[in-house]
Amino acid sequence: MSDGDKDPVQRPSSSSVGRRTRLNAGRIALILVGTVAVVAFTLYATIVLYGLIEGS
Repeated sequence: MSDGDKDPVQRPSSSSVGRRTRLNAGRIALILVGTVAVVAFTLYATIVLYGLIEGS
């Protein structure tokens, strides 16, 4: 298979626009994972504190 036959989606982009797009996608994914982690921890802490207060 020659270089001309390769799928353009699979070819890494060397342009600055392509790099910036991948960087933005990575940032969005990181923010999304971080937000889910903060919400999950807050919910967990609330449940634990509620259990401690109601249990005593």
